[in-house]
Formats: sequence, structure tokens, C-alpha cells
Amino acid sequence: MKKKTLSAAAALMLALLLAAFLCLPAFAEGEDGLPEAAEAYSGPEEACGGSACELDEPAYELDAPEDGEAEDDYAETEEYYDEAEADCDTYEEDCDEAEEEAEVEDEPADAAEEAPAAETDPTAPAADADAADTEPAAEPAADPTAPAGDETPRDPTAPSDEPQTELTGAAAPGNNEVTNPDVVIIPSDANALILMDNGARSPSGAPGDSVTIQLPLAVNKEYLPSSRYVLRNIVVMPDIPTDGGVTSWPFDIGENVNTRYLLDMTYESTADVEFSFRISQYAVRGVYPVNFKVNATVWRYDEVNGTTVTEDVTFRLCVYVTVTDDGNLSGVVTPFGCLQVAGENVSGAYSAASGAPWQEVTLSIPVINVGGTLKNVTVTPVVSGSLDDFPFTVTSANLARSFSGWSRGETKVLEWTFTVSPYATTGNKAIRFKATYFENGAAAECTFSTQMAVTGGYEPTALSVMVQGYELYVDGEAVRGLVAGQEAELRLKLVNNSKGDTARKVLTNLNFSGSSALTLCPGSTDSAYVDSIAPGGAAEVSLRVMARADAEAGSVMLGVGVYFESYSGIAGTASQNIMIPVSQKMGLIAGSPAVYGKQILGRELTVSLPLSNMGRGKVLSVRITAKDGLKQDAPCYVGDILPGGSVTADVAVQAESAGKRDVALLVEFEDAAGNEYSLEVTVPLEVSEAEPPVEKTAPEPTPQPQTGGIGSLTGPQLTAAIVGGAAILLLLILVFVLAARLKKRDDA
Repeated sequence: MKKKTLSAAAALMLALLLAAFLCLPAFAEGEDGLPEAAEAYSGPEEACGGSACELDEPAYELDAPEDGEAEDDYAETEEYYDEAEADCDTYEEDCDEAEEEAEVEDEPADAAEEAPAAETDPTAPAADADAADTEPAAEPAADPTAPAGDETPRDPTAPSDEPQTELTGAAAPGNNEVTNPDVVIIPSDANALILMDNGARSPSGAPGDSVTIQLPLAVNKEYLPSSRYVLRNIVVMPDIPTDGGVTSWPFDIGENVNTRYLLDMTYESTADVEFSFRISQYAVRGVYPVNFKVNATVWRYDEVNGTTVTEDVTFRLCVYVTVTDDGNLSGVVTPFGCLQVAGENVSGAYSAASGAPWQEVTLSIPVINVGGTLKNVTVTPVVSGSLDDFPFTVTSANLARSFSGWSRGETKVLEWTFTVSPYATTGNKAIRFKATYFENGAAAECTFSTQMAVTGGYEPTALSVMVQGYELYVDGEAVRGLVAGQEAELRLKLVNNSKGDTARKVLTNLNFSGSSALTLCPGSTDSAYVDSIAPGGAAEVSLRVMARADAEAGSVMLGVGVYFESYSGIAGTASQNIMIPVSQKMGLIAGSPAVYGKQILGRELTVSLPLSNMGRGKVLSVRITAKDGLKQDAPCYVGDILPGGSVTADVAVQAESAGKRDVALLVEFEDAAGNEYSLEVTVPLEVSEAEPPVEKTAPEPTPQPQTGGIGSLTGPQLTAAIVGGAAILLLLILVFVLAARLKKRDDA
């Protein structure tokens, strides 16, 4: 380094001597009004990166030229060099501090020193590489990305608090900038710009308010790790959704352009960005995330290849905005209704109206809006046909009250004047009102009510028309109940228990909803009409009913409704039930009886009787009893027989007399309604008299004649004969075996 400095000083002195002796205008004024020799060393701060500040003090002890003007120029140049040397010492200290902060290594510094330098003196002869090193570094070309008017380039490694950072000098690209496609920036997942620790200003407001969002931005040092990285062409704009609508963007979209352009930012740069918005009337109360999109270009100088690397990046920042109320066009409606009767603590005390029949009363109702701002409000009393719900006489067709608007929290007093109906009964009445309106741009409705008291009301004479009794007739004969599949005439007796009012327009209806066993007869109706029933009088109505063929046996409830009114128009009703027994036809049949045992007078015999249930109903409590001609200790109990079932009963009886005759057994049973049935079974008998007992004597034994042969042998003799025969047979076998062996030996 020192050798290069001495070479540069020697070259400079050689050039000055040559110019002095030849009397050339070597000390003519340059562009800045200084001698050209001095201009080569002007601004030592540009050469800090190349270590030019380390030059030794040049030797200025030249002989003064004879030309007085040149001598003056020489003195002026010498004075300038003294000042430049002092400035070089100051900037050398600054360069050392910058190198320590940026941790710049020696290799990048050497590369910067070896950058091509411009010639300072056109009269200097061409030299070798060492001579070239003596030439001072020329000012590099201006960065095309630098803003116009910046005449003093800055070192990219120097920290700056300004939001814009210009990179110039040996590390900056020239006008003939060439991008190396092999070198790329691989950014991390982090954003190049982040919100500072104090956070973004998250405003809040109501629909229609203007709010300001402030974004305090700082460079993310993970993304831009040193001051050699620059973030340029920074554009910040709101990221307005295109498909979510007001559900995700609570602001009005106006004609103004909400785009911010920032100056260049580097390692420690910061910036404050503000946006102003107006909260939309379509917004709903809540917290909204507001995204901002940032487009920028990351710039870096590649010192190894001598090229620059750029890459466009896009990332997003998010802040939150709180909307404190529902907008007038949000479509949000109060679920329980906006209009309600105001409390006494809000509107003061209001007395409930009261009046007697034919008297005019005024209803004053304080109504408060507990929802949003309402428009096109209409409130109407609910008119009912029941005097308990609306005890007034209607004399007007337009009872509604209309309002163009109704603010939130506003209380209005609504009044109506009515005439109490002459038939309104005494007591408290609840009067309902219905309101329709538009809340936040959506149609809605609600109801509220107030109370009034009717005094001295109408008290009609109590009417009580009821069913006193009924009768069933089958083919003109009265019956207690119906058999399945049977048609009958039902005669109902109605009585008017009132002592002063006549019952008019009396209508009687049958209700079969709770009776599946009964129905109407074909061609008949379920209603009967009586024009009137005098006080204390009675009337009879006739209706035709039938029991279903598949009806279960038992008692069936049939509903009867009576509707009537008095001469004064007071309607009355009565609902009653009557009970009609229904049974199934009994289909129990008996088969042919069979008698077991000798039919002797005085002896017990068994009669077997088969029974079968051929009907649809269950046969209950079957029992068999002996009738005249037979007697038994107790009736024979069989039990229940299901539909389609069969059973055989064995009945133990005794005949009362001898001879051939027919006797009877009585079979008794019941149905589900408790009705008793019976059938008689004939049993033919032929009973004989009992014979007197006969004494029996034992017969004398008859002697057996003796005969020869083995059949005449007695027991011991037979045994001895068998044993002797066996011995003889064994002896014969033994002799035969011995003879066979002897013969075999002789042959051998």
C-alpha cells in the first residue's frame, strides 16, 4: 500500500517538473477554478473506499518557475494540497469508523482500490501497471437509479437515517449496468418491511366516520441483512377484497387513490405511512382485518461478479379496525323488535285507560326505539273478533300511525281513541299493536301491547246446553250396546239449563277422533241441527252410527260437541263424551261328545267335549255344567279360548238312572263386555243296571298222564340226560382227534 502511495507521489512530481520547464499551461484553472493538478485530488472523500487517503505528503519543493503567473499558480496549488491533506486525514478517520461498523473485509476494499482509474494529465506518458497505480481514482459514473440533483454520491455502506438511500461509488452500478442472471436473491418467508414495535395505529369509529390508519414501517433486518441491500420502488396500497364485499372490507371505496410511494430504504431505514378511510354505512359492528399490499424491488451489488442483482417482491401487512355500530344500510335487525313500551324511568308514568261499555277511552302509549335508526315506520292496532282481545267498536278503516323516521333511543307517545263495545265483559284487556319498519335497510316487524280495564261490562245470562242422555236402537228395539258390524240409531237428549235465555242455532256434532271402533253409517252425517231450545226445555236429535266389523270388544268413548248462541249473540259451546259398549259375535261351537268307561249306573264316566272359537272375539270364562239326568261333584272350568283356538274338555259325570236316554251338558261363557252366553250339548247314554257280585271257588287239579321220551322227563332227569349227552360228544371228538394224529405220523 505504501509503495503505491510513493509511486503516485513520484509520478505527480515528475509531471509538475515537466510542465514547469516546458512553460506549458499546466497550472491553468480547471472546472472548479482550481489548477488542474489540484483538481485531481479534490474531494478525498470519494476515494475513501479505495484507501487513497493513505497517500504520503507529496514533495512540493520544486524550483519556482520564472513566469510570475505560473509561480502564483504553484503557490495556490501548494496551499490547496495542504488543505486536501488535512481533509484526507479527517476522512480517513471516518472511513475507519465506517469499516468497523459495517465489518468490511480487506478483500472488498482491495477490489475497490483496483477499480479502473481515469488519467489526470493528458501529457503524462503511457506507463506500465505500476505507473497506472500512481494515477488517482476517477469519479465513477452516476447511478441511473439515483434521484436527479444529488451531486454528492454517498457510500452504500454508510448508515443513514434518511428514508432514501443512494448507492454510488465503486460499488454502485454504472450506466452500462449488466445484471448477472446466475446470481439471484433468495428471500426468506419474512416481509421486507415490518411494523415497528410500537405497532400500527388501529382506529375505531362508527359508520360514516373518517378514520386514519398509521403504519410505522421499518426494514426487516432478516430480509435486508446489511446496508449493501436497498429496497427500491416501494409502493404501499390497500388490499381491497374483490369477492368478500362489506363482510371483509368496512370502508367506502371512493374515487381517491389510496396509494403511497416511498423513497429507497436500506438497513436501518424507517417510514410512517398514513391512510384515511370512511367507514361504510353497509358495515356491521365488529373488528375487521385491513390488509395492505407492498410491492418493492430488492437491489444488491454483487462484488464478486461486478454486477447488480434485483428482484421484485410482494408482501402484505395487516392491521385491525373496530366498527362500533351497525351501518344504516347494513341490513342488521334487532331480533326481539325495535319498538317497545318505554319504562317509567324513561318516559315518566302513564296511567292505563279504563272505561265502561259505550264509553270513549284514549290509549296513550310511550314507545321507545331500542334498535337502530328506523325509516317508514307504521304502527297499527291488532283488531280481533274476540272482545277479550279487542274490546272496542271499530269505526275507522285507517287506524295506523306512520312516521318517516325514528331515531335510536327516541321515545314517541302514540294515542288512539276508541269506543268500548257494549258486549265487552268486565276485566283487564291486553291490546296488541303491530309495527312495520325498515331497520338498517332491511324490512322488519315487531309487536308490543298495552293494557286497559273494562268496568261495568256486559254480563250475559249463563247458557248451558248439554247432552243429558242417549239411547241406542237396532231395528226399532232399544239395546245396551252394539255388536261388531251392527248399525244403530243414536238418539241424544239435549237440555237448556238457562232459566231466562233461549238457546238458538243449536248444532250437535259427533267426534270420532278418539273412537276407532265406531263410525258413521253409510249415507248419514255427523251433525244435527235444532233451531232453538226454550229456557229449561229439551230437544232430541237423532244420528246413525255403526260398530266396525273388526272392532275390539269393550266400551268405546264417543265425543259430542254442542254449539249454540243466545238471542243477544253470545256464543256458547259444550263438549261431552258418551260411552257405548261394543262386542264381537261369539263363535264358540261344540263338537260331538265321546263317552269313555262302562256306562253302569252308579259308576263315574267321562264325557270328552271338543270346543272351538270360530269368532273374532275372545271367549272368556268357559265352564261346563251337567244338567238333568247327570250329576257331577263340581262344574268343569275350561278357561279362555282365543279366536281360532280349540280345546277339549273332559267332564266327569254320573248317570242318575239306568236305560237308554239323551242327557245334556250346559256350556257357559262371556265376551269382553261381560255379556254372558251359553249353549247346550246333548250326550246320548245307555246305562245298565249294576250286576250282583258272584262267589268264585278254586278248581281241583287234574292228574297228567305219564308219557315216554324226553318230554316226560322231570327236572332232575332232564338235567342228567343233558350232562350225559355232552360227555359222550366230547369223548367222540377226543377219539377222532387222536386217530387223525396217529395216521399222520404213520404216513410220515
